[in-house]
Amino acid sequence: MIRLENIGKQNGRQLVFIEASASLQKGEKIGLVGPNGAGKTTLFRMITGQEQPDEGQVQVDRGVTIGYFSQDVGDMAGHSAVAE
Repeated sequence: MIRLENIGKQNGRQLVFIEASASLQKGEKIGLVGPNGAGKTTLFRMITGQEQPDEGQVQVDRGVTIGYFSQDVGDMAGHSAVAE
Protein backbone atom coordinates (compact mmCIF):
# COMPACT_ATOMS: atom_id res chain seq x y z
CA MET A 1 0.00 0.00 0.00
CA ILE A 2 1.07 3.59 -0.63
CA ARG A 3 -0.22 6.23 1.77
CA LEU A 4 -0.04 10.01 1.57
CA GLU A 5 -0.97 11.51 4.92
CA ASN A 6 -1.69 15.23 5.20
CA ILE A 7 1.13 16.17 2.87
CA GLY A 8 1.98 19.76 2.18
CA LYS A 9 4.39 20.93 -0.48
CA GLN A 10 5.40 24.36 -1.68
CA ASN A 11 7.61 25.21 -4.68
CA GLY A 12 8.90 28.71 -4.15
CA ARG A 13 5.83 30.82 -3.48
CA GLN A 14 3.45 28.34 -5.14
CA LEU A 15 1.46 26.04 -2.85
CA VAL A 16 1.24 22.67 -4.58
CA PHE A 17 -0.40 20.53 -1.86
CA ILE A 18 -2.18 21.50 1.34
CA GLU A 19 -3.10 18.67 3.77
CA ALA A 20 -3.50 16.20 0.89
CA SER A 21 -4.22 12.56 1.74
CA ALA A 22 -4.73 9.44 -0.36
CA SER A 23 -4.07 5.72 -0.27
CA LEU A 24 -3.47 3.20 -3.02
CA GLN A 25 -4.28 -0.42 -2.29
CA LYS A 26 -2.47 -3.43 -3.69
CA GLY A 27 -3.61 -4.14 -7.24
CA GLU A 28 -5.17 -0.73 -7.83
CA LYS A 29 -4.29 1.08 -11.02
CA ILE A 30 -4.66 4.82 -11.21
CA GLY A 31 -4.16 7.64 -13.67
CA LEU A 32 -3.08 11.10 -12.65
CA VAL A 33 -4.11 13.96 -14.91
CA GLY A 34 -4.01 17.71 -14.56
CA PRO A 35 -2.69 20.88 -16.13
CA ASN A 36 0.99 21.78 -16.24
CA GLY A 37 2.18 22.94 -12.83
CA ALA A 38 -0.54 21.11 -10.91
CA GLY A 39 1.97 18.91 -9.04
CA LYS A 40 1.78 15.57 -10.86
CA THR A 41 5.56 15.16 -11.18
CA THR A 42 6.11 16.46 -7.65
CA LEU A 43 3.69 13.85 -6.34
CA PHE A 44 5.51 11.02 -8.15
CA ARG A 45 8.86 12.30 -6.90
CA MET A 46 7.56 12.17 -3.33
CA ILE A 47 6.21 8.65 -3.80
CA THR A 48 9.53 7.46 -5.24
CA GLY A 49 11.52 9.20 -2.49
CA GLN A 50 13.24 11.70 -4.79
CA GLU A 51 11.59 14.58 -2.88
CA GLN A 52 10.19 14.89 0.63
CA PRO A 53 6.95 16.67 1.51
CA ASP A 54 7.28 19.86 3.52
CA GLU A 55 4.60 18.51 5.88
CA GLY A 56 2.99 15.14 6.46
CA GLN A 57 4.38 11.85 5.31
CA VAL A 58 4.49 9.42 2.40
CA GLN A 59 4.58 5.73 3.31
CA VAL A 60 5.28 2.90 0.91
CA ASP A 61 4.89 -0.60 2.33
CA ARG A 62 7.88 -2.91 2.28
CA GLY A 63 7.99 -5.03 -0.86
CA VAL A 64 6.07 -2.54 -3.01
CA THR A 65 7.69 -1.96 -6.40
CA ILE A 66 7.07 1.37 -8.08
CA GLY A 67 7.53 1.75 -11.81
CA TYR A 68 8.02 5.32 -12.93
CA PHE A 69 9.00 6.53 -16.40
CA SER A 70 10.51 10.03 -16.16
CA GLN A 71 9.32 12.71 -18.54
CA ASP A 72 12.98 13.71 -19.00
CA VAL A 73 13.76 12.00 -22.30
CA GLY A 74 17.36 13.23 -22.43
CA ASP A 75 18.61 9.98 -20.89
CA MET A 76 16.97 7.92 -23.63
CA ALA A 77 19.41 9.13 -26.33
CA GLY A 78 18.52 6.99 -29.33
CA HIS A 79 16.33 4.44 -27.49
CA SER A 80 12.60 4.03 -28.01
CA ALA A 81 10.20 4.32 -25.08
CA VAL A 82 9.46 0.60 -25.39
CA ALA A 83 13.19 -0.26 -25.20
CA GLU A 84 13.55 1.84 -22.06
